[in-house]
Amino acid sequence: MFDNFKGYIDFFLLNDLVNQNEKIKFYLPFDNFKTKPTFADVEEYLTYKKGVMEFIKARNKRIDNYANQQTTV
Repeated sequence: MFDNFKGYIDFFLLNDLVNQNEKIKFYLPFDNFKTKPTFADVEEYLTYKKGVMEFIKARNKRIDNYANQQTTV
């Protein structure tokens, strides 16, 4: 269904989760799964929450733009 990773990203409108080089943008530093999947402190949680909220807003806008393009064609 998808020719490549970019096709997957574009199809599901996940463009705001990758940078222009198609590398995943992590909300917190990524250490290749060496630490527990929990937050170290409140500050780390708030950083993560901020990233998630920004992604949701950006993706909602992307979905709205996509939907508007489909209805005007």
